[in-house]
Amino acid sequence: MNDAVRRAVIVGTLITIGALIGLFASTGMRARVLDAYLVAIGAVLMLMLIRTVRNVIGDRPRSAFDDALATMRRAPPPSGGLTLERDVELSRLNEFHFHMRLRPVLREIAAVRLRRRYGVELDREPARARELVPSAAWDAVRPDRPPPHDRLASGPSLAKLRELASELERL
Repeated sequence: MNDAVRRAVIVGTLITIGALIGLFASTGMRARVLDAYLVAIGAVLMLMLIRTVRNVIGDRPRSAFDDALATMRRAPPPSGGLTLERDVELSRLNEFHFHMRLRPVLREIAAVRLRRRYGVELDREPARARELVPSAAWDAVRPDRPPPHDRLASGPSLAKLRELASELERL
């Protein structure tokens, strides 16, 4: 007797005992208890058949869907603050990294603060947002800021990044 059949027999026995107790304990619900018993036994039999067929077939080749599903189920690696610290350091060294990695974070902070405190959308109302965002921070978060011409140029200094952070905190 394989494992699936043994499990089905054990669970079926427990369900049968429960159904017998339910039949003797109830007076007017015998039909419902019998219906529930038949559904439960049917479910146990279906599960046993699925497991038995899966064991007989063996390992089948993994499809692209199975691989994608397994990838989705994997927990993302814990990044914490290290990713942001790395982005700050790399942004100081490379202007393009600042534009592509750190600037979207700063824009999100500015957009949330503008939306919550003033009801202003950063991308939809740039003129009103320009009035509210301090000048050094505006240069970094403005919607129409083009990518840097020299992608290998040095990024903003640590003092400039601190100034940006403090201006966004005051926003």
